[in-house]
Amino acid sequence: MTPATRNNDSAVAVADAFDDTGDGPPTAARFAALAACWRQPDDDLQAALAAETDTTVDAQSLRAEYTRLFVGPGPSQSPPYESVYRDGERDADLGPVYGPSTQAVARWYSEYGLQPAASESAPPDHIATELEFAAYLREHEGAETLEQFLTEHPRNWVESFARRVRDADPKPFYRTLLNVTVDTLARADTPP
Repeated sequence: MTPATRNNDSAVAVADAFDDTGDGPPTAARFAALAACWRQPDDDLQAALAAETDTTVDAQSLRAEYTRLFVGPGPSQSPPYESVYRDGERDADLGPVYGPSTQAVARWYSEYGLQPAASESAPPDHIATELEFAAYLREHEGAETLEQFLTEHPRNWVESFARRVRDADPKPFYRTLLNVTVDTLARADTPP
């Protein structure tokens, strides 16, 4: 985001918090920060964004928008789970939550002795959990392992998810978060 396009809304908070305009690959910290933003918004997220920027982010508004976009009710929700986009019977169909893709990504975590925190009620193929695992791989494994995981999992569904979120006309925070996430996944294939 260039200074000419900045304004005082929550989109600025995301852009500033994840200002990573270098040509190199995204860092583990960037993957982890994106993961935190994809979780159900809470006061910790609001405080973290406020600490990184001069912008005040209203946690209540973020929670309402998160619910509208990702939880529902309503037919326009965009579930943030890989299996929903990969495990439908036809390309246009949404698949089940906890489908075969969920099990495949869980095997990746298990292979590294990891599992989602017991406090997390979301399936292991939630976008935040996959980004947290990408942060782990960036920090502890080689670029080749990270690339394999991203290719097998988030890159296989993030564009379908992004289209659905964009069709729901998200407010600036989630619109910017989505764009930053898609960009991060696209350029993560360069070695650190």
